[in-house]
Amino acid sequence: MGYIIRLSLANMKVRKLRTVLTIAGIMIGIMSIVTMLTIGLNAKKTMLEELEKTGSTREITVFAENRGRKDKLLTDSVAKRIEKLDHVSGVYPVLEAEGQEKYSGFVGWNSISGVPLEYMELLSLEEGKLPKRNGSRPELLVDKGVRTSLYNEKTWQFFKDSTRGAEPLAGKKMDFRLEIDPDLFDDRIEETEDIETASAGDSTREDTSEDTEAEQDRKFQKLKITGETTNNYGYTIYTDIDTLKFYLKRNSVNGRVPGQPLDKNNKPYSTWIYSRLLVRADSVDDVERLSKIIQDMGFQVMNNLESLKSVTRTVDMLQFVLGAIGTIAGIVAVIGIINTMMTAVYDRIREIGLLKMLGSDSDDISLMFLMESAFLGAIGGILGIGLSLLVDIFINKKLVEFMKMPEGTWIMHTPVWLIIGSIFLSIVVSVLAGAFPARWASKIKPLDAIATK
Repeated sequence: MGYIIRLSLANMKVRKLRTVLTIAGIMIGIMSIVTMLTIGLNAKKTMLEELEKTGSTREITVFAENRGRKDKLLTDSVAKRIEKLDHVSGVYPVLEAEGQEKYSGFVGWNSISGVPLEYMELLSLEEGKLPKRNGSRPELLVDKGVRTSLYNEKTWQFFKDSTRGAEPLAGKKMDFRLEIDPDLFDDRIEETEDIETASAGDSTREDTSEDTEAEQDRKFQKLKITGETTNNYGYTIYTDIDTLKFYLKRNSVNGRVPGQPLDKNNKPYSTWIYSRLLVRADSVDDVERLSKIIQDMGFQVMNNLESLKSVTRTVDMLQFVLGAIGTIAGIVAVIGIINTMMTAVYDRIREIGLLKMLGSDSDDISLMFLMESAFLGAIGGILGIGLSLLVDIFINKKLVEFMKMPEGTWIMHTPVWLIIGSIFLSIVVSVLAGAFPARWASKIKPLDAIATK
C-alpha cells in the first residue's frame, strides 16, 4: 500500500503542468459550488431576519372591513373576543394620530401609533428605552427606518443621508403637529349659529376665538424620543396607547376626537375605535388557521406568512440557479479529471506493463490511479474552500456597501458542514471520475503494454 501511495505522488510530481491544471479545475469547481451555496443560504437567512424585523412572522394584522357598521369596528370588546381564541398569545390594539414631524430641518408625514407597552417590549431596541405612560405628553419610540422618511423640503435629501443621519435619536426631541380635520371647526360654527343669532361684534369675537383655538391645536409640539428600534425597514413611530388617548382627547373639537370615526348620525362613538389590532399567534403554524377564523368573524387580515412563503420560494429559486451554476463548474472539473486520468493511462501503458511483470496485480494498478484521483480531489477541494473564503470576503464587503449596513457586518457565513462536505464531495467525485481510467488500466496485459511504442 505504501509503494502505491509513493508511486501516485511521484506520478503527480513528474507531470507538474497536467497536475496543476487538473487541481485548478477542481479548485474552481469547488469554489463555485461553495460560494454559490453560501450566497444562497445567507441570502435566505438575511431576508428572513429582515422580514422578522419588519413584522413578526407570528403576527396577524386585523383591519375593519366596514367602518360604517358599528359591529364591524375594532373595539376593546372585539380585541377580547379574539384574545379568547386558542393559540393566541396576545392582542394589541393600535390607535393612530395622523400628523407631521419636524426634526433638525427635516420633515415627515408619519402617524404616531399608540400601542400597549406590552407590545413595545416585544420590539428589539437599538438604543434608548421604552416610552413611559406619563398621562400627559406622548414619548416616542421610533423605528430606525424613520430616518429615511424624514427629508429636506428644499433639497429633498433624506435625513439618513445627511451629515447628522447617523446620530443617536434617543434623548432628542421631535416636533409633531397633530392633523385635525378642518370640518370639525366648521361644524361647531354651524351649530353655534343655529343656537343663537350673534351680533356683528359677537360674531367677530367668536370667530377670533375659534381661529385661535384651531391655530393652537395645529401648532407643533416637542415630543421626546426615548428610544430607537433595530428595524431598518420600519417607519413606525410608537407611543403608549393610554397616553395617546389622553393626548387626542385634549385636542378634541366639539367633543370629536381627531382620527375617530363618526356614526351614521355624524356623532362620535362612545368607545375607542382602533385603526387595527395586532394579534400574535403561539407559533407560525397557527397563523393561517387564526387568520381564517378572524376573517370568518367579518374582519380583514394581513400576515407575513405569504411574504415568508414568497421570500422562501424566491430564495429557493435563487439557490437552485446558483447551485446549477456551481454544478456546471463542478461537471467541467470532473471532465477534466477524467481527461487527465485517461491521458495518464495512455502515457504510462509501458509503466503499467512493467509493474505487472514485477508482481503488481490488477487491483494494485487500479488502486494506484484511484489514489492519484483522490489526491487531486483532496488538494483541489481544500484550495477551492480557501479560494471560496477569499471570494466571500470580497462579496461581503460589496454587499455591506450596497445594502448600507454598518461597517464590520458579516453576511457571508460559510457553514462548517458545507466546508467538510465539499472536501469530502471533491474526493468522492474525483475517485469516481478516475474509476473508468483505473479499471481500463488494470485490464491492460503486460505483454501488450511492453510491446506498445
